[in-house]
Amino acid sequence: MLQVHGLSVEVGGRLLVQDVSFTIMPKDKVGLVGRNGAGKTTTFRTLGGELEPAAGKILRKGGFGYLSQDPRIEGVLDTRLAVTHVLSGRNIDEQLDRIEKLRVAMEADPNERNVARFSRVQDEFSSSGGYAAESEARSIMAGLGLPPDRMDLPIGVLSGGERRRVELSRILFAGSDLLLLDEPTNHLDVDAKSWLLDFMRKYRGALLVISHDLDLLDEAITRVIHLDRPNEDSLGTVHEYKGTYSQYKAARAKDEERLAKVATLQAKEIARLQAVVDRFGAKATKAAMAHSKEKQIARLE
Repeated sequence: MLQVHGLSVEVGGRLLVQDVSFTIMPKDKVGLVGRNGAGKTTTFRTLGGELEPAAGKILRKGGFGYLSQDPRIEGVLDTRLAVTHVLSGRNIDEQLDRIEKLRVAMEADPNERNVARFSRVQDEFSSSGGYAAESEARSIMAGLGLPPDRMDLPIGVLSGGERRRVELSRILFAGSDLLLLDEPTNHLDVDAKSWLLDFMRKYRGALLVISHDLDLLDEAITRVIHLDRPNEDSLGTVHEYKGTYSQYKAARAKDEERLAKVATLQAKEIARLQAVVDRFGAKATKAAMAHSKEKQIARLE
């Protein structure tokens, strides 16, 4: 679950989003949308823990997986195998490392003690579902379009797109309670996108996603959070809509039409009041009334 209370986000000392609050419950599948430049990615990086909030609180209950728009596999040796990195999502890589060390020790000195230790640890790994988990990890990697012959290669030789698929595989394999995914369909072909959409539909945890993929937004989410920041000088706020992206678009269009009508009426009222101020402001007997109208204009603006 994700709870956001009074969140404000800034970049380079400039405030982008102010006093935003929302909650994402288990099984909620939510899309974060807004115009380009509205601050979605900066807000997302803050939600994912990459950036500190300028104000407010972010509460994440349970484990969470976070895919940034440009994920970097930090702190991982380029010599580490891709499948090993995916397995690290559940710390299975540590168990495999232990088995490998015991195997090397056994081959160097195949005495009864070393053979027994290796066999015992290998049996424990197998009975706890370790090898089944490795099969699951490879299945996820394959679903995301990584060929089998690339899974056992060192991360350092993979392309940027392949690394992104490996990192997404690790996040999905981890089985977290909350997923924060920024443009998860980047670098995925049609089949991989279809596999990911199916995964997201079946996912039982809480999901928050940014995407320009309309199929994903229409088929995998049930709620939309619109980050409303009309221009570079305004502060972002959020408005929530139930339903798919198409349903959000229809509801948003009605809201914008209503807001446009309100703005037109407001502009007319400001013009009317300004005319009163201009007409009577210079007359001492009407100065109080003119001042009152000026206050009304300030409130409307």
